[in-house]
Amino acid sequence: MKPSMEEKKRLKRDRIFRAASKIFSEKGYFETTVADIAKEAGVSFGTVFTYFETKEMLYETVILEQLEEIKPHFLDIQGTFTGDPMEIITAMVDRHVTIFSEKSEFLRLVQQVLARLDRYPALFEELDGFVSDFIESVSPVLEEGQKMGVFYPDPHDLLAHSYMSTLNGMRLTYIDDPSNLRLWEALKIQAIRLFGPYHHPDGAREW
Repeated sequence: MKPSMEEKKRLKRDRIFRAASKIFSEKGYFETTVADIAKEAGVSFGTVFTYFETKEMLYETVILEQLEEIKPHFLDIQGTFTGDPMEIITAMVDRHVTIFSEKSEFLRLVQQVLARLDRYPALFEELDGFVSDFIESVSPVLEEGQKMGVFYPDPHDLLAHSYMSTLNGMRLTYIDDPSNLRLWEALKIQAIRLFGPYHHPDGAREW
């Protein structure tokens, strides 16, 4: 069965979106042209504006839609992960590192925004709000873990900010393919250790 007109439009928009994410992340906003994106997407110059009114709107959409995609994994920690505080944090880190290992383009775009707060104030506000909401979501878990003595007694916002910075840095520093499981498993352990001592699952040693 032939795809419907709506399906064709959705697929074309997706091609433009993915092309824009790739080119913007590689070249930055100012060095990227709409012609670059159109060529990468395999569409005409004018077709890009059929789906996105301006280059700036396309840039913002590429970042914000990817942010929305990952939000469910960050903003309902107790509803998404179960167990005692260390089990919740371990499962959370596992999920987050896996996601970020596959999001190099998105993280480079985030870095562009953070490097030019004066140029992208609305985008920065969205990203800052995302981090604040994550801190609010994870704080009850950290508080309970601190009472149990399994997490460091540092302020919740410091622990959460350190964690988010580490996630961001992992993907930007280690450019290996996400299929390099040994590397990413090791990085998960390092991320868990930001919250408290990590005990090997067999109970034999502390990492």
